[in-house]
Amino acid sequence: MNQNAMKLDFLYENLKRELSRLAPGERFLSVRDIMREYNVSQQMVERALDRFTTEGRLESIPRKGCFIPRPIRNPEAVPPTYMVAVPNWISPDIDEIQSALQQLQPDYPDMRLLLYRFDFRYAIPPELALRAENVKGMLLMPGRVNTLGETDVAALNVFRRHGPLIVLCHHLANFNVPSVGLDDMFAGNCAAHHLYSLGHKKIGILVSEPPSSIIGNRVSGIENYARLHDMEVEVIDCGIQGGEAAQEKTYRKFEQVIRRGFDFTALAGISGDSVTGALNACHNCGIAIPDRLSVVVIGNTAVTATCAPPLDTVSVELTEQIRLALEMLSSGHCESRTVQPELVRRNSVTAPDS
Repeated sequence: MNQNAMKLDFLYENLKRELSRLAPGERFLSVRDIMREYNVSQQMVERALDRFTTEGRLESIPRKGCFIPRPIRNPEAVPPTYMVAVPNWISPDIDEIQSALQQLQPDYPDMRLLLYRFDFRYAIPPELALRAENVKGMLLMPGRVNTLGETDVAALNVFRRHGPLIVLCHHLANFNVPSVGLDDMFAGNCAAHHLYSLGHKKIGILVSEPPSSIIGNRVSGIENYARLHDMEVEVIDCGIQGGEAAQEKTYRKFEQVIRRGFDFTALAGISGDSVTGALNACHNCGIAIPDRLSVVVIGNTAVTATCAPPLDTVSVELTEQIRLALEMLSSGHCESRTVQPELVRRNSVTAPDS
């Protein structure tokens, strides 16, 4: 045996002991670390790592390094799966998605509907257990959508090579990626029409979420309807940025509006999650809803039903979005589609005092 072969075997056995100390998913030593610790060439290190990769002891991920592979269950033991990948954050929308999957599961007796949560810090998760879960099709809700870039779209396309994928609750038509979401412009029209039909001519638009195309379309829908019907609008932008406490900041902003005085008779909110900040400001400042101020919001009906008082809501139709996306996956006809919202009346809007 020549000297290089002996060095390679020596390096291999030492690195194998290093491997035994790591758990599945952990990152292995870098090439530079190994070169420095064992005083060997880069070529020698790469040959040793190639052997581990061939044996299945290491998994090489470009530009990230080598990792201990996670155990892969036998795909034959897992039924064909539709995966719904969502950011792992606390949200009524995520709860509704989980409930919708349980409700829809009997419609897909030969398939498994799986909710999979990923780290919310990523717009698109870096990896998903597609093979281990025997995934045949996937719905994915991005962790953010207003700043998606080429890298994020490239990550989506990697998943699309595994099987059909539809982006959920957002619109990505500009990226040539199939998506299902609410018709947000029409949702804004619905909110404005509800107020106009009861006689409101001056309305406030509460922007209580970070900027995105979705929020922008809802605001534009309200503004365009108002312009066509000679309604006056005041946009109340709470200046929310990603990661901020939206309810608290909304409370402070709307408290300022109340204290300096306002002349609109109704408020149209673009998000059910954060509108409660404005409701609390009204309560603490003695503004009765709907006697003093009517309120309608675009959002999750389960959330707005628990407000005080329960709010008239233009529903985001999450369950219908999921149903439509699953039908598209099962039929193999994946394209970008929108869902029409429905108005739910709960008596938080009345005619203004003459």
